[in-house]
Parts: sequence; C-alpha cells; structure tokens
Amino acid sequence: MTTTLRIALLAGVLALLSNLAVIGFIYWRTSDEAATEVHQQVVEQGKVLSDVYRSGGKAALYDAIQDTISYADPETAVALLDPRGGQQMGNLAMLPAQPLQEGYRNTLLRLQGQTTPRESAIVMHRLPTGQWVVSGRIVGEALALRETLERSLLIALIVASLLGLACGGILAHYVGRRVGDIAAVADRIGARDFSQRVPVSGARDGFDRLGMQINAMLDRIGGLMDELRMVTDALAHDLRSPVSRLRSAAHAAAETSDPEEQEELLGSVIRQADSLIRILTAVLEISRSEAQTGRNQFAWFDLSELAAELAEMYEPLADEAGAEIRYDPPAGAVPLFGHRQLLAQAVSNLIENAVRYGAEGGDIRVAVQGLGTQIRIEVADHGPGIPIELQSEARRRFGRLDSSRSAEGAGLGLALAEAIAHLHDGQLVLEDNRPGLKTALELPLRPGQPDSVRAA
Repeated sequence: MTTTLRIALLAGVLALLSNLAVIGFIYWRTSDEAATEVHQQVVEQGKVLSDVYRSGGKAALYDAIQDTISYADPETAVALLDPRGGQQMGNLAMLPAQPLQEGYRNTLLRLQGQTTPRESAIVMHRLPTGQWVVSGRIVGEALALRETLERSLLIALIVASLLGLACGGILAHYVGRRVGDIAAVADRIGARDFSQRVPVSGARDGFDRLGMQINAMLDRIGGLMDELRMVTDALAHDLRSPVSRLRSAAHAAAETSDPEEQEELLGSVIRQADSLIRILTAVLEISRSEAQTGRNQFAWFDLSELAAELAEMYEPLADEAGAEIRYDPPAGAVPLFGHRQLLAQAVSNLIENAVRYGAEGGDIRVAVQGLGTQIRIEVADHGPGIPIELQSEARRRFGRLDSSRSAEGAGLGLALAEAIAHLHDGQLVLEDNRPGLKTALELPLRPGQPDSVRAA
C-alpha cells in the first residue's frame, strides 16, 4: 500500500470517527429530549386529573375527562376504568394491556376513530373507589420524527465519510507532492548535483520551513565544499614552494663536500621543515576548532593575565620591527571559561599580524574589556589596515592579500583565530582603527550556556 493511499484512508477513518461521535451525540440528545418531553406531558396530564378528583370528587373528574375528550388534541388518550379494567368513560377503542398498575409505561393503544393501535405513553392512577384513571398520548408522530432523524443522520454519516475520503485524497496528494519534491532533490543531491534546492511554495507551512532548512543546509554544505576545494588548492600551492626548497636544500647538502656550506644547507632544511609543520599544525587546529573537539578542555582562567603575558612576550619582536606594544589592563581580573592554550594561539596570531603588517605605525595596543556577559580582547595597530571589500578574503584559509605571496606566512592566522572564536561561541571582528586595523575576539563568559547561567 502506497503512502498516499495510507494517508487518504487514515484521513477518511478519522473523519468517519469524528462524524460518528458528533452524529451519535446529536441522536442521543434528540432522542433523550423527545422522550423526556413526552414523559413530562403525560405525567403532568395525569397529575391534573388526580388533583381534580381530590378537589372536586367524581363529578369534577367526569367533567374534566369529558372536556379533555372534547377539546384536547386528537393524540390525547383519557379514560376512567372500573376496578376490573372495563372502560366507564373515555376515548379508548382498545384498552391498555393488563395488568393494571400505578405509574408510567409505554403500551399499544387505539383511540376511537382509529383503525390500528399505535405506540403510546400512559400514566395510571388508582382512585380510592378502586377505579383507574388513564391518561396519555399517542407517540407515533414522535417515533416518525425520530425515524426521519435517524435516516437523515445515516445519510449525513455516509456523505461525511465520502467527503472525508475525498479530503484525505486531496491531503495525500498534496503531502505526496511536497514530499516527492524533497525526495527528488535528495536523489539529485545523492547524484552529486549540489546545485539543486527544494522548491518553496510561499505558504510558510511546515513543508516550507523544512524546505528552507534543507536549502540552508545545502547552502552550508556547498560553501564547505567550495571552501574545501579552495583550501586543497591553496594548501597544494603553499606547500609546493617549501617542499621544493626543502628538496633542493637537502639535495644540495648531500652533494656538497664543504662542511660549512653543508651545515648552512641543513639549517635551511630544518627551517623549511619547521615552516611545513607550522602550516600543517595551523590547518589541524582550525579543523579541530570547527569540529568543537576542544571543549572538554575548557576551564576558568584570567584572560587579562594571559593578554599581559602575550604582550610582554612579543615586545622584543615588536622592537625589532620598530614598533612598541602597549597593553591597557582592565580594572581587575577578567575570568573566562575557555581553552587557554587555543586562545593564546589566537591572540598570538593577531599580535603577529599587527607586528608584521602594522609595525610602521609605531604603536600596537592590546586591550581586554568586560562587556556584561561578553569579553572583548582586541589588538589595534596603525598600519595600512584591510579594506572592507577584502576582509572576507583575509578571513579565508590561505587567504592572502599579497597576491605575489612574497611575504612570510601561509594566510592562516585570521582563519585560525576565527575558528577558535567560534569554538567559544564568539566571533572575530575586523574594524577600522583610523588609520590601521583593529582585530578583536568577542567571547561569551561561558560558551554554550544561557545568559542567566553565564551571569551566575
């Protein structure tokens, strides 16, 4: 059985059950109210005749029975029976079935002028003289109305069931079409056609929301694949030169017989090998940070103390480049829950970039600020800066603004800093320092926790 047919049958069954419940309630309430109304009328009519007898005696009762026969509607039954059940006066052509007993009951009666007995409701009262007062009504019309109601409800039930099946078919067709669109896109994606997207109708229903989420996921996958291709190409390009230099230096060291030249060549081999190790280590750290694998090593530490240590450590390097590192300490300790070693690596990359590209400005500032539930650590220089249109390229792995790649480095510093910021649920911010560049890590006090917990 297909999914479409199952949905149609399920919708039809649910419609049938709901209509059965509604129609059953209507039938029960209608029948109950009709029976209650007849019962009240008959009991009230018998009580009136009993009250007449108690207040006026036989004469008043005879007059009341005669008036009922003369003026009541033709469905009213009334009679006075002797102690043995014989009719002394009244409009009954057929007496109620024995035995005679006090109270309300249903029985067959035939009134004078009628040819067939009909269903009736009567109430009987025994007088002190032993006589019986019978009063009641023919309920055939009520039964006919009930039968009409039953037939109408049955027809309504059949129509409702057919409509339920029809609505189920329409619903199944709609659901099947929308699911089919998603399945078709999934099939084409499985065939490596990542340009496909789930069509969105604009109704903003559950299928639209699902489609938009799938499309966003596919956009993210496409972006990651594009980035992977660019990283692979850039990695191959950036590794080709140091590997070639490493091979040339090793070959030259093996060929030369001069000990001093050989020692110099071997030193070059070591430097090239260290460069390769740094590139591969940076790529590995970026991958680990994006995979969120370092969170099990998070702990509380003082970020201001870490920033002071790094600023002091890079002072000699800045002096050699002709710049000065100035650290602006906060008013007190700045506790942060995070990975101290990775954050030290990220801030080191920011300081190294500032020294490498902004030392000509003469002043490099490192600062830590507490901003409520967030912490901001920033490195600012007065160098050439990065234009806004090139900032996305600078963030990309192996993205280098020096097209000739004559400067040292592999273009991984900002990419690694951004990955570490994302590991901490934060972000890397690039701002204009007027002149120069201001790079900052904005981090929550406690990653992965709501503000109420962070502030606790």
